[in-house]
Amino acid sequence: MSGIVIELQREAIDETVSIESLIRKAYLVAKKLKIRKFEDWTYQEQNGYKNEIPEYRNIVGEIKAWNSFRGWIPMILPAEVADITSRFPMFNSISSILDLYNSNDDIVIFSVNGTLTEFFNNSTDSIPTKYAFFVSKSELYRIMSTVRNKILEWALLLEENGIVGNGITFTDLEKQIAIKSPIINNYINNFYSSVSDIDMKQGSSMN
Repeated sequence: MSGIVIELQREAIDETVSIESLIRKAYLVAKKLKIRKFEDWTYQEQNGYKNEIPEYRNIVGEIKAWNSFRGWIPMILPAEVADITSRFPMFNSISSILDLYNSNDDIVIFSVNGTLTEFFNNSTDSIPTKYAFFVSKSELYRIMSTVRNKILEWALLLEENGIVGNGITFTDLEKQIAIKSPIINNYINNFYSSVSDIDMKQGSSMN
């Protein structure tokens, strides 16, 4: 029986293994090794984020406004505002992202929260309306691919430090190495970046 860390590497490069299954196995490894930060990251990937999200979960798309005659139309915004509003944070669980990716449409549409709707309506002379964020499904795939790659890199890092496991268990020495290694424990620190000035907390999918 191969160690679970080697299994994790093998499954991370196998596209037929679901991203949900891969994250669950990574969570199990982190839990058994008591690597709290990585455990917390995998837990949030499974269940969704409530506060800060990793940088890779900011997806790029376009804000559009609803016109009763023409339907959804692109917005003309100042450059600094356009730069901010072209990025949309995905707080969803990875399973929810997968469901959206597997939908029939090439474009996913999200509603915009009340704060941003009010901001847009107060910034124009037009009749108040609703707004939505349009994003290509390739952005959703990018999130899932990034998660897969980060799990692979972490599993390789474990092996490089002599942590491979025996089945789904680890020796006391492997656990000690994991707990005492700063590079293993702080691996996820570079996932995050500063939050945007404009709060674009996600609304619901409109698909």
